Amino acid sequence: MTDLISYDDVIDAAYDIFLEMAPDNLEPADVILFTAQFEDRGAAEVVETGDDWTEHVGFVVDEETYAEVRIGLVNEADDALDDVFARMLISRDPDHKFCHMLWKRD
Repeated sequence: MTDLISYDDVIDAAYDIFLEMAPDNLEPADVILFTAQFEDRGAAEVVETGDDWTEHVGFVVDEETYAEVRIGLVNEADDALDDVFARMLISRDPDHKFCHMLWKRD
């Protein structure tokens, strides 16, 4: 099997994709909020892969090959990522590029 991309590289790739797609997929107010607050409170982190991905992507998700990244703003009081702007399922296999985004919907 191919060497998998590190979690740090997955976070970097996910964040780049998020920045490119956010203006077309988030409300303008959310884009402004994220941009204004990112320096102090922004975060992109790998989390345990959610059980709901199979219904969104149409295949059983192998948790070794895929990672879930959440991107949003951290609550300063408890350091929890509580304002999530996007959840992304991204492949760690460099030969099989894949990502699927679930965007914040109010």
